[in-house]
Amino acid sequence: MDEEVFEAMWQEHYGSVARSAYLVLGDREEAADVAQEAFTRAFQRWPEVQALERPESWVHKVAVNLAISRRRTLRRWVRGGPEVRQVDPADPPRDDLAAALRSLTPAQRAVVALRFYLDLSVEEVASALGKRPGTVRALTHQAMTRLRGKVKETLDE
Repeated sequence: MDEEVFEAMWQEHYGSVARSAYLVLGDREEAADVAQEAFTRAFQRWPEVQALERPESWVHKVAVNLAISRRRTLRRWVRGGPEVRQVDPADPPRDDLAAALRSLTPAQRAVVALRFYLDLSVEEVASALGKRPGTVRALTHQAMTRLRGKVKETLDE
């Protein structure tokens, strides 16, 4: 196993993997846990993952899938609304866009993160999330419509 190559990938991509998970979860601690789990899984399968054209994309996809799963699991245990965990009040959202992203469903967040943050194609997102390309397009449309509405509300205030 080429641990030095894995270490270099971890050093270079950990931050962006954690940010992708954060976009889905809206919680920094949970996102860090998810990112660590994704890299652990990559390490366990390193010969296979290293052989991929873009190993970091594999880690991002795993992290987003884990984040969606974690959000669903947490939602089952918490009652009272769509938000499972809020961002720490001592660490307020950086801007209105962060608040708008938290208003999206987990699936919409995942699509936005993969499509626009990681710049994956519709087909790549569909493959990563186990959905049809048409579903990815629909989720993208729904997410963008909601984001536009949230931004417009902010501008109108």
